[in-house]
Amino acid sequence: MQDIYAKIADIKEVLNDKLSHPYLLKHLSSPKIDEDKLILFIALFENIPLQQAEKDNYIITAMLVQTALDTHEDVTTADRLGRDQFVQRQLTVLAGDYFSGLYYALLSDMKDIEMVRTLATAIKEINEHKIRLYDYSQQDFSRFINSLMIIETALFQHILKHFNMEPFTELTEKYLSCKRLYMEKRRFETDAPTVFHVLEKSSKNTIELAGTFFKDMCNTYFEEAISLLHSTLGISPGTKAVLISRLQSYGFKDAGLYNSYAEEGL
Repeated sequence: MQDIYAKIADIKEVLNDKLSHPYLLKHLSSPKIDEDKLILFIALFENIPLQQAEKDNYIITAMLVQTALDTHEDVTTADRLGRDQFVQRQLTVLAGDYFSGLYYALLSDMKDIEMVRTLATAIKEINEHKIRLYDYSQQDFSRFINSLMIIETALFQHILKHFNMEPFTELTEKYLSCKRLYMEKRRFETDAPTVFHVLEKSSKNTIELAGTFFKDMCNTYFEEAISLLHSTLGISPGTKAVLISRLQSYGFKDAGLYNSYAEEGL
């Protein structure tokens, strides 16, 4: 397990170095690195027959894309802003664009044009579904959830397809859906801002349906993700243990599968 933690630390150090820009750091918070997605990328690349340096470059590239997408998510849409807030919004947009440029530069150095196309396709799909999510006219709850899951998983799915690793598709879907739904569930229950506030223009029944969905599906996705991690070949025991521990830390204290698998020594 020490190996996986060392790998996480090494890649985060490289990412933080690439994401550091003196002017941006002066005016904005340090960009957030999604550690769950970083660990999941490390797990998936354990199965791809490349030299370790190449694997690391692809993981760093994918995480630069993810960080750019996450940074653009932080852009406020408020109509009335003070001068400082307006400047911060503009800089946040530019920061996301800057981070996007970093992954293009890295892939250019690697001379992997096909991966550029793969990531561009993933970004296009994610942005299309973000538009659907935040401007939902059909008020269709099932389509709303589908768009949310595509936003969360499309980057992984396109990269898996690029490397002919589709057998890992379901694992990434369940793992990432579990995490996103739990985070939204926690915000929903505490009246914090959540993506489901988009549905407030819908009927009260739709909001109640969202609450019921959270309650029923979070544990379902958790158990399915844990089961898939337990049965998936090609991921080292230490990496599996870290992924399971991360899922459990989101609040699934009563999930029996976690305890049973932990006892088996994953």
